[in-house]
Amino acid sequence: MRDAFLELDGFRMHYLDGGTPEAPPLLMVHGLTREAHSFDPVFELLGGRYRCLAVDIRGRGQSGWTDAETYTMAQYADDVLAFLNALGLEQVAYLGTSMGGIIAMTIAGREPRRFARLALNDIGPDIAAAGSERIRAHLVNIPERFPSYEAALNYEIDRYPWLAGRPREVVHAQYRHMIVREEDGGCRFHYDPGIRLGRAATPESRRTLGEVCWKGYRALTCPILLIRGAETDLLARETVEDMKRHPQLTVVEVPGVGHAPSLVEPEAAAALSEFFPG
Repeated sequence: MRDAFLELDGFRMHYLDGGTPEAPPLLMVHGLTREAHSFDPVFELLGGRYRCLAVDIRGRGQSGWTDAETYTMAQYADDVLAFLNALGLEQVAYLGTSMGGIIAMTIAGREPRRFARLALNDIGPDIAAAGSERIRAHLVNIPERFPSYEAALNYEIDRYPWLAGRPREVVHAQYRHMIVREEDGGCRFHYDPGIRLGRAATPESRRTLGEVCWKGYRALTCPILLIRGAETDLLARETVEDMKRHPQLTVVEVPGVGHAPSLVEPEAAAALSEFFPG
């Protein structure tokens, strides 16, 4: 796996490039406050079958920070399409966690044939109000700095109780790229605080985003995998039932996990291994 960069629309996009270079491409896009290394386990799982690519969406990870008004789903979709075009990739397999899945459905509303197959990790066209409010409150209240790496890690474990049951080294592997150590010994999460702005979701904004995502989802003609955390508050079972009307959808639920599965869970890993064939 190597670090690489592209200059796109006024900012520098970082991405990870690994797996098998001559194999079909698999693009992976992270959640709202995550970054490309969230998919390190998937590089290990599927790297023998695919050229694995994971991007840092603008404002996250090693990608450049831009003005707060550019942190929109429409802009992120533009960025991902620009990335694909820059690499000359007409069609890809795609794995999107949370926001990454919303980006995929937004793209599908414009160019559904860009996807050879699509895996959505704990996200659907409709976002449940409870989960949306939880995320909004988190963005408003999260400290911008922590006194140490351990303090930042413990903050996340408090947020996601199922992490407490995992070995410390597994949790560390998940977060070691997401928590940035600064020169004075303090730490912060690896994203621009500007993404907090404009995140006050309303019923109207959720409805508008849902219309965009349903349009894209229904336009898809490729196989689709939906991985759902059994304890999620972002993806309602009613939405899953509506999604099942798509003839090529497969649904897998990960027990004991909320939003969103980290994809190291045995159920998630097995689903990905079966869905993305060799």
